[in-house]
Amino acid sequence: MWGQKLGRFIDQLLYRSYYRGNAVGDFVRQRVNSGAWLLLLGGGTSVFLGANLDESLTAILTLFILSLLFSSFVWAFFRRVKLSVVRVMPFSGAVGEILRYRVSVRNEGRRAVRGFYLSEAGGDARPNQWEFFHLKEPGEVDRNFFDRFFKFYRWKWLVGRGGAWVRLGRSKPLDLEPGEERQIYLAVKPFRRGGIRFSDMRAELPDPFGFFQRCCPILNEEAEILITPRRYRLPNLDLGGTSELKAGLDTSSTVRGEGGHFMGLREYREGDSLRCIHWKAWARTGQPIVKEFEELRFPRYGVVLDTNLKGTGPQMFEEAISVAASFVWAIEKNGSLMDLIFMREDPKVHTAGRGVARTNELFEALARIEGADEGDYECLGRLITQNANDLTACVVVLAGWCSKRRAFLERLRGSGLVLIVYAIGIGDAPEDALLYNVKWLRWDFIEEDLMTR
Repeated sequence: MWGQKLGRFIDQLLYRSYYRGNAVGDFVRQRVNSGAWLLLLGGGTSVFLGANLDESLTAILTLFILSLLFSSFVWAFFRRVKLSVVRVMPFSGAVGEILRYRVSVRNEGRRAVRGFYLSEAGGDARPNQWEFFHLKEPGEVDRNFFDRFFKFYRWKWLVGRGGAWVRLGRSKPLDLEPGEERQIYLAVKPFRRGGIRFSDMRAELPDPFGFFQRCCPILNEEAEILITPRRYRLPNLDLGGTSELKAGLDTSSTVRGEGGHFMGLREYREGDSLRCIHWKAWARTGQPIVKEFEELRFPRYGVVLDTNLKGTGPQMFEEAISVAASFVWAIEKNGSLMDLIFMREDPKVHTAGRGVARTNELFEALARIEGADEGDYECLGRLITQNANDLTACVVVLAGWCSKRRAFLERLRGSGLVLIVYAIGIGDAPEDALLYNVKWLRWDFIEEDLMTR
């Protein structure tokens, strides 16, 4: 117990040190260009070589380099601008896809501004504590004791994965007269789903030699865009089920209005569409009469998402969301009705498809969904079994494997549902998962396993 507490304390100390050191490094990299480092290196070498030589060439070179760097630093430090920007953002984007948007920039100052750049402050790439403590760099077990203890290479690997998004360059050089306004385009690449806020536009003001630059915040209104989950390629889906005609109005048809052939007339019932009223029969009998049609019934599929974080963590959960989004996208192409089912505080069902709701609403729900510390599989299973008769088949995406998830599958299979189950984990599949006909997806080879299993 004492050893575990000491290890956790050391890990926390390492995390804080790397976290703050990374922030300092980012601050310096944004303001000092590579040319300045080369001159500093050259100046240091000159001092070393000419420290004891009076009026030597190396001494003159050292003074020249230092004066050039000092002049560049002062020039960049005292540059000032007064700008305002307005972003015109698209409604949504997707993980891993380049997002371009328009920016209107205006010079609000009394002086012309020349040779500056616009850029968004990129998303924070530093990992959180859970990621640093639990996610291991590929091949970390093969490193020496020193590297495993200090976890520096793990930190580098986690930072290299990127934050929520990264900017793709900056604008071209801009010149603005007082009161002048121009429109430019910027691009970012999102790496994580959810709402992304843009609130920190910067003007980069370099010195004439390009050694240093000042980064000035710009007056701007906060903009937000919804990033939908990553979608993986899937093999051709064959979930079963075909369209069929069913007489009567007690069907779960998703067609609005007249679905099939005309069958006859009957009395009006509460809830009937006004478009089905037979006006001549109503005038003749004095009672509202409606036309009755055969209604078309379409296959209805369920996509069940496991939101339990216990024992798996956010990494597996994010991959589970991406797999669920891939199936939602594939089923939508088939033109079927589908239910997205998951747990939040209570079981939630989002339905989309023919005439009910747009599939974009399901992607929005997947983009905003949050994991839970505990999964109430009993309530979730009860909801699914209650609607089992309406579902043609059900795709279940599990963010891990444990005894509770196994019991959850047993309950679903007992309802007679046609199940296609995927579970995400590290390494090879557990034996009991294979016994339950679970398709195992390795978290770092998701798309490859989806295409072959």
